Order: sequence, then structure tokens, then C-alpha cells
Amino acid sequence: MNSVVGIDLGTTYSAVAQFDEFGRPVMVADQDGKYLLPSCVALIHNEWRVGTDAWGQWAADHGMDQKSSAARFKREMGTSKHYPIAEHSLTPVELSSHMLKCMAAYAKKALGPIAPVVITVPANFSNEARQATIDAAEDAGINLANIINEPTAAALYYAYSGKLDQTGTYAIFDLGGGTFDITIAKFDGKSVDVIWSDGIARLGGVDFDEALQMALKEKYEQLTGEEISAQNISHEGFDLRRVQDLKHSLSRRDKVTFFVRGQVIEILREEFESKISNFVTQIQLCCENALDGADLDASALDGVILAGGSTRIPAIQQCVREVFGKEPLSIANVDEVVALGAALYAGHRSDQDVLTKLQQASAAELSVQDVANKHFGTKALSWDEDLERPFEINSIIIPKGTPIPCSETESYLTVMPDQTSVDCSITECDHEEIDYDSRFIRVLGEGTLKLPPGRPAGQEIIVTYEYDINQIMHCHFEDVESGEKKEITIDLMKGV
Repeated sequence: MNSVVGIDLGTTYSAVAQFDEFGRPVMVADQDGKYLLPSCVALIHNEWRVGTDAWGQWAADHGMDQKSSAARFKREMGTSKHYPIAEHSLTPVELSSHMLKCMAAYAKKALGPIAPVVITVPANFSNEARQATIDAAEDAGINLANIINEPTAAALYYAYSGKLDQTGTYAIFDLGGGTFDITIAKFDGKSVDVIWSDGIARLGGVDFDEALQMALKEKYEQLTGEEISAQNISHEGFDLRRVQDLKHSLSRRDKVTFFVRGQVIEILREEFESKISNFVTQIQLCCENALDGADLDASALDGVILAGGSTRIPAIQQCVREVFGKEPLSIANVDEVVALGAALYAGHRSDQDVLTKLQQASAAELSVQDVANKHFGTKALSWDEDLERPFEINSIIIPKGTPIPCSETESYLTVMPDQTSVDCSITECDHEEIDYDSRFIRVLGEGTLKLPPGRPAGQEIIVTYEYDINQIMHCHFEDVESGEKKEITIDLMKGV
């Protein structure tokens, strides 16, 4: 029988977990016996390497013109960025594919054949980034069952664990290497219903590493009077692997000592916290926005649970206390909860015939309802009374935070006499943008609805978006009088 697994494809570290034969989520170790695999790819002696060896090469490469490795590419998923590695030029999809191939290989070696896999993505990922993740899985030869939002996966594991009150409303505070998500969900036994999710796409441990690196550089320059080039900083003894280790130490100690270029530099935790204070402020504002979106006061929450290694930083835990007025709940390994939740979700969504009786019983107890992670709408025209002219707007049809599956309908009118067509566009945005601005609004799909000629303006066009549990959105544009229709299907797992 094929093994059921989930993969947490992270910015700095990735992990695999199994929904075992007893219906329990358990971590799967790599060939070195470790659960966390550095998300790094390198070409070493003409052989592609992933993980610890690649991470060491990346630390040596960082800041060099000629590179043989790449890391932190998850942040660029869905973009056109390329990473030069020796004579190669790889996209984030290709690099992620190398990661997924490696993880699938060691999972198969440990467990045997594997069933269709669940892979996690940040809740704030754009459709392009989600599509890029799906493409990476396909390139890696992985049969992908589903994707799941990372904080939702973490919530599912916490619900399964039985370490929370059986019923309550919790915030899932997910701060990893590259992204921040804050999700608010209701728990009822092993059921999770997401109420709202918000996040920051480019904020995480890698930003803290770089802030600490610059703090060390400044202290060295003050001590010696010698200037260190920012471009060559990693090759002057300040490489990010050493800096990351120092950051981890500052989560346990008030001060640490750093030896570099014959000098001894002492750095205090409060100095590090000062360097990351702007990031902490952004996180605080995002959490407050999430509470507003969920229409909840912090006092209404039963607790705040953590996911992601960066939540170990004392300043981050203090941020949680200040925003939510509660002590964060550290009741699981924050590095593993997303992968474990992905494994549970893989079991929950698996066909019954691939599960053992114990797995079936465990999966039957689980329930997850997520929400639309973006606003989905269409381009439309509105009338400016002052300027006496129409202007283009983004008309929201499915608001962010709407429980899925869902179906929403809006009515529009044609604007011109003898109008023979309507442009049908499906838009996505993070915030409720009304004025149409292509910097903040993405078009997921487009089409044209043909209309009969010779009619006056004001003909009704009905637009319905149906968003199902498999992240497929069926978009219907209908001319009411003639019955003419245009249908566009957006598979948020695969694209148009």
C-alpha cells in the first residue's frame, strides 16, 4: 500500500511527514537522519546537491560573482527571476523541483511507494506562486493531490494533537524563514474552520539574519575603523550561516560573542531587537488587520499558537503578548507542525481504498474549512459624477475571507448603445482595491462575451463566481436578455 505523505516546502528549511499506518502524523528523516532539510541547491563537482552540502556551498558563495548554489528562492516563486549556477540559469520552479525530487526520493527510500502528495504554501501566496509550486511538483515527477495553506496545516495538527481546549477560537501565528502568516480559526475537536487569514509575503528569518549581519558589520567597523564592503561581507567572515547560528544563540542568551578577522565582537540581544524592530512593527500591524478582518477583539481569542522557527525569537514572542494580550502557546515543535499538518491533510483527502482501517478512522475525525485568501473580482466601469466620465474599477465578487466552497453573484449593466461585447476578466488582489491599478491587481483569466447588436445601453449582465473545495473557480458571465454566456474556469491549483 502506498504511503501517505505531506511536504512543507520552506524558504530556509523543508520537511516531510507521513500519515502512518495507525493514522498518526510522524516526521520522516532524510539520509542523514535529520527531519529538517536546508532549502538549498548547489552544483558540486558537476553533481546537483540539495540540503546540508548545498547550504555549506551557498554560505561560501554568498556575495561572489560566480555562484554554484542558490537558496531562499521560495520568495521568488511565481516571478521571472533566474539564479545563475555555474553555466546554468535556474528558475525558482526548477530549484524547487530539485528540492522536491530529493524529498520524494528519501521518503520513498524510507517508506516505499508514496501516494499523491500534499504540499504546503504560505496563505498569502499569490495564484502565480501557487501555480509555480504546482509546476515544481510536476517537474519533480510528484503526483500532487492538493496544496494547503501553511497556517491551516499547522492548525490541523494542533487540533489533532489534543493539546488545546476542545472548542475555541485561536490565532495561528506562523513566522518562518521567508514569510509571515496570521490565521484566525475556530477549533471544534479535530475540526478547523478558518475565519480569516492575512500575511506579509517577504518577511521572515532571512530578513532577521541580514539585519544581524549588518549589526555585526557596523560593530566591527566601529571597533577597527576598517570598512567592510556590503557586497563582500559574506567573504569577510560574516557569512550568513555563522550569522544564523548567532541569531539562534540570541534566542537563548542575552548576549553572544562573535569572533571575526582577529576581533572579538560582543552583541546584545537588545541590539539585535533594535535592528529588527521595523519588521516587528509590520507584524503587529498585520495581526491587528487580521483581527479587524475577522471582526474580533483579541480578548475573544482562546489562545495564540505558534508555527515556524522564527517564533522562537523573544522579541517575536513579546510581539504576540502585546498584540493579543496572551502568552503564546508553545506546545509542539514549531519547525515540524506544518509538515505534520500536511500529512494529516493528505490522509484526510486520500481515497479510502489507499488507507488502512486505522487511517480511515483517524481521517474521518478530521475536518477543514478554509477561506478565500484573496479578493476575487472583475474589471468594471463606474461613473465619476464630478468629471462626468466613466473610470475603470476592480469590482469585488468574492471577498477575501469568504468560506469555501462558495458561490457569489453580482449584476452589471452595459454602458454603450449597440454594445456588441463585454470584456470578461477575473482579478485577484490582497486588499479591497476599488480603483483599478495593475500594480496591486492581478488578472487570472480573460475572455469576451459576445452580445447581440442594436440594443440600448443598460442591458443586464449577471456574473457568478463559484469557488469549490478543490480551489477551482467557475466564472459565469451571462447576458440576461439574450441568454448568451461566457464561462471561464480558473483552476487555482493549475491555472486557467
